[in-house]
Order: sequence, then structure tokens, then C-alpha cells
Amino acid sequence: MKSKVYFLLLAGLLFSFCAEAQLLEKLKERAKEKGIQTSEEVKYDSTAYDPNLGPEYKKIEELQLSSAKDFFNKDVIMALYNDGQLVQTSFFDSETIAMRTEQANNKDPIYHDDTGKFYAYNNEKGYYETMKLLPSSSMGFMTAGLTTQVYKLQQQPYFESFKALESIGSGLNFLILEMAFIYKPEHFNQDTSYTPEKVPCNGSDNCTRFNYNFPDYPGSYIQFDEQGRLNELYINSTNPQFKDEPKGKFVFTYKECIVKIPDAVEQSIIPGPLGKLLPIEKGLEPWKYNKKDKQKK
Repeated sequence: MKSKVYFLLLAGLLFSFCAEAQLLEKLKERAKEKGIQTSEEVKYDSTAYDPNLGPEYKKIEELQLSSAKDFFNKDVIMALYNDGQLVQTSFFDSETIAMRTEQANNKDPIYHDDTGKFYAYNNEKGYYETMKLLPSSSMGFMTAGLTTQVYKLQQQPYFESFKALESIGSGLNFLILEMAFIYKPEHFNQDTSYTPEKVPCNGSDNCTRFNYNFPDYPGSYIQFDEQGRLNELYINSTNPQFKDEPKGKFVFTYKECIVKIPDAVEQSIIPGPLGKLLPIEKGLEPWKYNKKDKQKK
């Protein structure tokens, strides 16, 4: 059952990452902000997320958003290639703020919406199923930490984007494709972890490629077109910790897309009555829901 496999793999990936240091640190800070006691005996690596990475961040304006469309402001197509073969193509519609992913080995697309829901077709039942693993803000926070660590990218722009979207009730729910809205060349210009060079792309000789200087990412780079838009991301990691993560070349183009979310049957990550007792989709900040519940009474 492809839909269940997809959901379970994604759930396992996200929840195993909860134990990572930067999440523990951020969650502890979030709990303190809410007045919740945290144990001082909890140990974590505070170097995993450094909010003051590099001088370039000081020069970048803080994001101010009035709506999610201020951030997700263009249509994007992202194609993933592995060993020269097209693996999948994702289409992002900025009008509906939704993404459709077409896979080479699956005739039924997978969908993502702006609330953090995933939609996958159940071949046995003959319809789409949807599941919300976490609230939109929590989902974005987890993918922000995961993506920057796996793909060796600047953390600050990702978390700044997450913070700005969270403040208006939205989030980062589109996995790798959302990089097209986050990263710009100035995020890498002053960082010695990357070496810039001019390369041709899209008929222009004025594209900028930032080659990785990490020894366990040989040949990897992130590339921007002449307009400063994300154009390519090539990842080749020899780090055994991330051996199961997507690898290859992501190619971004900017063309009009139309994405319509299909009708789907809601599923719980925890099936049966236990799912109602443990509503894990309330995520990492259940006090928000507790407050709303009290107001209803």
C-alpha cells in the first residue's frame, strides 16, 4: 500500500529527527517562552544550531510577511535527477500554495498543501488518503532543521523564513522545493564553506555556483541564475548518517503551474481508537490546543 508506506517513512524520518540537537535546543527555548518547566539535566549539543552563523546574516533584512503569498510568490518546477535519470518532478502553484509531485515509478502523484497535509493514492482502496503528521508550524520547524543538516545549507535563512511564516499562521511544508523561496546568493557570498564561480545556465554566462568545501560532500554545489533565483542543487554525500536521504541534482525552473488538491479520506498516523486518545497531529505545542479547548467550554 503505497500511501501507508509513504506516510510511515516520512513519519519515521521526522520523529527520529526530533532527537537531534538543534530541535532539542529550539524546543527547550519554546517551552521556556510558554512558561513550561524543562529539566536542567537534559543534555544536548548546543553547537548544532548557531543563530549567529557568519557576518552576512547581520546584513539581511528580517522577513516581514502579511500573508503566505508574500513568501510563496512564484510558481516553481523542481526536477530531481539521479545518475542522469529523472526520478521525480514537483510542481508548485503559488495561487493555491500547493505542490504536486509526479514520480517516475508511480502513476499517481503525491500532493502537499499549505496546512502540512500529505496526500497519497491508496491502490488497494482506490482513492486518495491524507494525513497531517504535525501542525503546519511544527512541520516547518522540523523540516527546516532536517533539510539544512542533510544538505549542508545555511541554517539562519531557513529558520528566519520559518519564524516569519509561523507568525502569520503558515509554515514550511514543501520539503526541498521551498528552498527556491528561501535562498539567495548573498547567503553564501561571505561563507568560506563555499567557493563561488561564474558558470553558464539558461543561456546566460552570469550564473553563480557555490561549490561545497565540505570533504564529505565531494562535487556538491548550490547554483543561482542571473536573476539570483535558485537554479540547481547538486548533492553527493559520503556521510553514512545521510546515506538514505535523496541525492542527485535538483533543477529549478520558474513556469506557471496549476495544482489542484484531490478529494481524500482523512487518516490518522496512529490508527484506531488510540489515535483519538493520542492526537499526535497536535504536534510539539499542545498547549496552543489546550488553550483553545478551554475557550470552547
